[in-house]
Amino acid sequence: MVADVAAHVPAGKVITFANEKGGVGKSTLALHCAVSLAHSGFRVVAIDLDARQATLDQSLCFREGTARVLGVDLPMPRHAILHRPAAAQLQQEINRLDATPDFVVLDAPGADSPIFRRAVAAAETLVTPINASFADLQVLGRTDPVSGRPGAAACFGRTVAALRNARRDLGLAPIDWLVAKNRVRMSERRQIDRVDAALSGLAKQQNFRIGHGLSERVAFRELFQFGLTHLDLRLLPDMVRASKATLAEIERLTAELFPAGSPATRAPAAPTSAPTVRASRRARSAYREALAAAAHGTVNPCI
Repeated sequence: MVADVAAHVPAGKVITFANEKGGVGKSTLALHCAVSLAHSGFRVVAIDLDARQATLDQSLCFREGTARVLGVDLPMPRHAILHRPAAAQLQQEINRLDATPDFVVLDAPGADSPIFRRAVAAAETLVTPINASFADLQVLGRTDPVSGRPGAAACFGRTVAALRNARRDLGLAPIDWLVAKNRVRMSERRQIDRVDAALSGLAKQQNFRIGHGLSERVAFRELFQFGLTHLDLRLLPDMVRASKATLAEIERLTAELFPAGSPATRAPAAPTSAPTVRASRRARSAYREALAAAAHGTVNPCI
């Protein structure tokens, strides 16, 4: 499998979001990563590998709809769903969208499968979101519930280790593995401290970095249904502005993808698809009202 992936290496840096446990926010982080890089002027291709749910691709379709209805230009990653789970098909789909992208963002399905393993094997950076719970740690490795000491690697930990070894045997660059604590609530501080201690032990044992995802905010989830992030609010007419703290979370997430320092930004590229004729004034008004309600959480520090 790794040899097959090596024979079909796409252009651009591959960032894969993967975890065998569902409900940890993979697609949300993948969207924010892709959009943040696009805002920096990079050419980004985003491929949704979960053809059944297609959460990332659907959100990016909503993003295109938002741009058309409001008549604005938004930085737009090129995107698609992979329907045939093979490395050659993945490369062909990427080339169809952009033969020379700067970044390829892969959103893997939430369960082990051949395409799931291909996505991990292709990654230069592997991002694994987890929630602040010992149940989420169990897919990485076992931990002693009393002492917190790490035990044997679990299902996903073993998969990553095997694929890393296979890449090394073929002379490929190592996978930079980032485990991002996601949807953290400050009210769970005592639990977070215990999870942090256990996660630190697993990080040393399995050689991954510990990073940060996005906190548990209503507005992050609400904007997702429009295909938007808080970086986009300044581009939308008559919208509230995102708080500095919210923007800092997104910037931190993106910066942690590049341990050697973030790549230099580029001049914004031309929109991949210009907005079509605007919707009616009444439709735009209704859309803005719904969007404003979704974005309202950015100005309320209690959310």
